[in-house]
Amino acid sequence: MLLRAKVSIVGSEPAIWRLLDIDPSLTLDSVHDVLQIAVGWRDVHLHSFTDTDPFVRLRAVNGIVREPRRWVSQDLLEDSDDDLPETDWTLDQILCPESGPMFYEYDFGDNWIHRLELTGSVPAPANAPRARILDGARRAPLEDSGGIYGYQDLLDALADPDHEERANLQAWVAWTAGPWQEFDPEQLDIDAVNNELALMFAAPSANEHGPGSESLTQELTNRMPTGLRREFRSYLHAAGLDGPATVEAEVAEAMTAPYLWLTRRIGLDGLSLTAAGWLPPTVVRETMTELGWAKDWIGSANREDQTLPVLQLRESAQRLGLIRKIKGKLVLTSAAKRLLNDPVGLWLYLAKSIAHRHRHDSERDAALLLLLEVAAGKRTEWADHLEAVSFGLGALGWRSHAGAELEPNTVQTLLVDTYEVLLNLGIFDGRPGPEVPTIKTPCQAFARAALRS
Repeated sequence: MLLRAKVSIVGSEPAIWRLLDIDPSLTLDSVHDVLQIAVGWRDVHLHSFTDTDPFVRLRAVNGIVREPRRWVSQDLLEDSDDDLPETDWTLDQILCPESGPMFYEYDFGDNWIHRLELTGSVPAPANAPRARILDGARRAPLEDSGGIYGYQDLLDALADPDHEERANLQAWVAWTAGPWQEFDPEQLDIDAVNNELALMFAAPSANEHGPGSESLTQELTNRMPTGLRREFRSYLHAAGLDGPATVEAEVAEAMTAPYLWLTRRIGLDGLSLTAAGWLPPTVVRETMTELGWAKDWIGSANREDQTLPVLQLRESAQRLGLIRKIKGKLVLTSAAKRLLNDPVGLWLYLAKSIAHRHRHDSERDAALLLLLEVAAGKRTEWADHLEAVSFGLGALGWRSHAGAELEPNTVQTLLVDTYEVLLNLGIFDGRPGPEVPTIKTPCQAFARAALRS
């Protein structure tokens, strides 16, 4: 049998509620996970279960006031002698026909109280999920919005075009809600919630075992906080990662032109550097001219150390594994030799390299999140890309040395190498060169190829 229970946030008007079928044998720590997913919280605050409403004073019966029972996680249990371990109690031990409702409190600052009321029980069909949502209304309130009354005040302010704080509140909502799902207080995607609940209880599949067995996006998703995975998965779907990840030969040649030019100029015999270790001045001038960069460059463009586009291209090609320096010469790697006359192969090679060749895991995560933004094609301003990547890095647990959220300039530093490649490929504006189609399709296809590599 499955218990059928109505979950509602106390004080919400209009009501925020869910109707759930749930396995009565689940321990309360698992019920906590179910409620987080079903309601739409992000599981970033403490919680507890009680058998009485925390805000209602119990009346004495025969002069005795019954002490409410409270179930908490192991972290809280260590600081209390009266609380009970949520891992040792199952749902049907507390919520049954003979009992009243039970209550779930999330975030002891905002005090989100959820009332769980048993409405009946139903037979569990074969292979029935251990928890699923049948019906409901409205998304969860925003985290840290000040409790139910603070959240209602926030919605009222957002609905009032004359409210003096409306612009500031809109900015706060955009940051808090995040870049992967538009904030809509009426939104509830029951299918997405049930998919997340099914994944919560699913046995690990064969391809989830062993290092390197997960796709890049699976690995990112699994590292996200539980409460953010549904939103992140929805954004992955919106980004069309199952869409085309191929390119026509002429488009590949235009996009990879800087790397093709440099590797072909170095050639199979290699290219001798100056005594100081720089590209010869003639090669620097050739590169700037052939790639169309000279017309917008102020200066003689013949010294590599003073001609940043050429220097950055060379360093980028080295990081990507196309060239290396040996005994005063630049030589092609075996991969570059194979790709000298294969622009499509080079395009695919760069897609794989940009996803995997990084000096630090934080740079890799930043690169993958930026590629996801390119694949989605929702944002056009670099500042918006930075903000989206910053949010994702925070969700993945990256912080400054002081424990603070990463500032935009820090995120930009993490993206320097990736941005340079995308700039060379014409995915971002800022560098003239061979004509690259202005349509988004090749750029999005490149990002998909990288994320699926």
